[in-house]
Amino acid sequence: MGMGGAIRDCAGMWRGGFSRGASQGDALRAELLALEEGLSLCWEGGFQKVSCECDCLGAVTLLQDRSPNRDYLHKHYDVIRRVKKMLARDWVVYVSHIPREINSVAHTLASWGVRNLGSTVFWRSPPDFILLPLGRDCMS
Repeated sequence: MGMGGAIRDCAGMWRGGFSRGASQGDALRAELLALEEGLSLCWEGGFQKVSCECDCLGAVTLLQDRSPNRDYLHKHYDVIRRVKKMLARDWVVYVSHIPREINSVAHTLASWGVRNLGSTVFWRSPPDFILLPLGRDCMS
């Protein structure tokens, strides 16, 4: 499985991107881990207001439910708990669902992670292979 994401400012300008490959897990876990990684990078970068866009409705639903009462029953409890702790920090974070068709940058970065298992990469500027998807997402 692979995960990836892009960090853009409110004007849509690239602030960074990441990819990571892992040998085990399912799609929901990959989405949750990608959200965790992206939030961590935003926190470390000093962002105070963050909008997380995710095309996995299951992950968005889990994180929008701020009640921890049922989380411990979920098979991905460990990641859900960590992400919810991050969401509770002193900052404003919006988590919203977007269609996959306008999230091609994240999928391209995640695909890179699948092909490069065991690697975690952060790009300060967009790599060449992301330029076309970046343009597509900006037009959407």
